[in-house]
Amino acid sequence: MTVYEDLIFEVNGSIATITLNRPEAFNAISDRMRNELRHIIDCLNADEEIRIVIITGAGKAFCAGGDIKLMKQNIEKNLSYRERLDTYRRDVAGMVKEMRGIRQLVIAKINGAAFGAGLSIAMLCDIRIAAATAKFGMPFGKRGLVPDWGSLYFLPRLVGATKAIALTATGRSFNARKALDVGLIDEMVDSEQLNNFVDLYCADILQSSPLSVIESKQAFYQNMSCELDTALENEARVQSKCYCSDDHREGVECFLEKRAAKFTGK
Repeated sequence: MTVYEDLIFEVNGSIATITLNRPEAFNAISDRMRNELRHIIDCLNADEEIRIVIITGAGKAFCAGGDIKLMKQNIEKNLSYRERLDTYRRDVAGMVKEMRGIRQLVIAKINGAAFGAGLSIAMLCDIRIAAATAKFGMPFGKRGLVPDWGSLYFLPRLVGATKAIALTATGRSFNARKALDVGLIDEMVDSEQLNNFVDLYCADILQSSPLSVIESKQAFYQNMSCELDTALENEARVQSKCYCSDDHREGVECFLEKRAAKFTGK
């Protein structure tokens, strides 16, 4: 298995864990981290045995966002607007699409601070579970920037447009309770229980058909931006595929036979 420097990649059965591994910089995003993440995503999409991907941070933080030292270096390069635009499209917009295209269910295990693009990374995940002590913030305005890594798209869809504007205009830090209340995270857990809670959460997911979970995830995202008629056609197509699957047959038979299911994802 490839050894990474700014990430730790581990696979345990059907669950893969990606740990952002720059604890000395509160796991701020580096060019190397981004490139390593691209390589891992390619590996994930090619692996049909992995069903769940967990993203978390090493040390006290989940991810502090962009690396300010790197921002300073980029400013000193005096890049033109066109150069910055091309770089952003490749390094950020492309990365967002790749993360959102991960076929498996992706869980953000938010063990600590998630700020700026670090919070954006959490929003790119399908499910967000945070320690009660975690802190959040969107301080882009304090750096003369707008929310990025897809936040201008995902944040208002999670919390509503007015809350998204308020969170970014003030740039204030807020706690996990507020994040839960506004719908930014799905679960809040005592810090010492976070690992065990996520393990049990994953165990519940693994009891569902892998085909159903993956198809549902893809269909939900497709139907977020289409009309009802299109959404219903997508639903009909996906459900018919599932009706004809081995997993559906097994799901019915295991219920009638009062036993645990043995899904194959087919």
